[in-house]
Amino acid sequence: MKQPILLIAEETTYSARIRLLLDGYEIFQCETVADGVLLCRQHTINLILVAENVGGRGGCEVFNELRRQCPTVSGLLLAETEDNILLRQAIDAGICGLVELPLDAEQLNIRVAGAMESVTLREENTRLRTLLPLYSLGEQFLSAVSEKEVLDNLLDEVVQQTGAGQVSVMLFDAAEACLRIAAARGMDKDLVESIRLQPGDQIAGWVFQEGKPVILNRDTQQKTLFAPLLKRTEITSAISFPLSVRGNILGVLNISRVAEDSFFSEADNEMLGIICGQAALALENVRSLEVAKNTTRMRTLFEQYVAPEVAEILLASDVDIMGVGEIKEVTVLFADIRNFTNLVQHLELSDLRIFLNEFFQIFTDTIFQNQGTVDKFMGDAVLAVFGAPVEQENANLAAVRTAQVIRDRFESLRVRWAEHSEDFRTVDLGIAVTCGQMYLGNVGSARRLDYTVIGTPVNIAQRLAAESSRSRIYLTEPVRQDVCSQIETDEVGNISLRGVEDKVLVFSV
Repeated sequence: MKQPILLIAEETTYSARIRLLLDGYEIFQCETVADGVLLCRQHTINLILVAENVGGRGGCEVFNELRRQCPTVSGLLLAETEDNILLRQAIDAGICGLVELPLDAEQLNIRVAGAMESVTLREENTRLRTLLPLYSLGEQFLSAVSEKEVLDNLLDEVVQQTGAGQVSVMLFDAAEACLRIAAARGMDKDLVESIRLQPGDQIAGWVFQEGKPVILNRDTQQKTLFAPLLKRTEITSAISFPLSVRGNILGVLNISRVAEDSFFSEADNEMLGIICGQAALALENVRSLEVAKNTTRMRTLFEQYVAPEVAEILLASDVDIMGVGEIKEVTVLFADIRNFTNLVQHLELSDLRIFLNEFFQIFTDTIFQNQGTVDKFMGDAVLAVFGAPVEQENANLAAVRTAQVIRDRFESLRVRWAEHSEDFRTVDLGIAVTCGQMYLGNVGSARRLDYTVIGTPVNIAQRLAAESSRSRIYLTEPVRQDVCSQIETDEVGNISLRGVEDKVLVFSV
């Protein structure tokens, strides 16, 4: 698909030549600011070529006026001469460069390509700065204890991000087999309570049925299949976005604005995708918890614990679950991705999510195959336990074997992703295996429990993984003693670790 460029100029000889020289782009042309704004919004135009004189007005003046309504666009000025006064005027207007007339094919294409690259970089930086903080909303959403609290958080965040005057969330009511408004801002209360939609009906019903978002801006909405359904002429822009989790659509978020210069874009879709995804997950969570309140203790335990063997122990216990725990000899494996911060800064968020999912899949599959238990995921790290709650004849050997497989599979993953992005060439994996007396059991409160392992060996494992490089597997002396007859190791030496009083004798597989 060709990138669009807007040419603001009268129909002149060089207009036709620009289309010829820039045949790799889609060129739209107009002679007024109003038409320019309309074209920018219709075709998501980011670069404007503006003539030095347009209908008796200066090109800098025309571009400056258009940019007030479309602030993300960049521009190049087509000028007969390139003097300092004109260059200063162009810079003041926000134009990023000049193209001298008569047109030179090489110069024009170089200037346009450079401007396009600058636009792309600026958009990506803006996008990351805007979207990355939204991922922190997950904790806020998931801390909600009721459906109302989740919806209130969702509406508050959407209003803050979009400035919309009217926002509503419609959820599917299984009892009535229809969509009903569950929460709203800026809408008449009686209207909210009266609305019922069947899946497929109206715009929200279509979005619910198809699972696809719909953007409607005044400039373009009459060209959509929803044009016959548009009844409120005062609305200038609107979005209907599906609330879905794990392929299950829970409802629809509806947003509308009436400001004359407002419109929604694909960037808004991406922003809402992050917010709605986390809200939908939180909705699913509180609904599951609500069901758990009306079921047996078994259901409650399975909602709180992921590992089947942990749930089995707790289900068999006759004591209060807060008291479940013991001090015993266990083995822990800690692994984390090195140079992960660099990935976050340079990798597309969608690619980052896919990579992390593949990373964690490697760990869970390998750990479960060796009868270990995944204790927790910590950002870009994993903590696993061997020897409890599943008893093992040689937990240390199982943990080290697991570490070896993880190391090899991670290297294959890294090499494959390095073909996609150079940033993966610097990615590394730190792995450590330790053992000793640790507390294994429930930690937390009656409202929130975590079945985990606590003790100095856990801290040492985390610190050793941070010291490891080139995917080396570090072991402490007790682990080495249990595995040395089957696994070859080299002595690394005594290492001082942050937060650990004595130096630790370390070996490498």
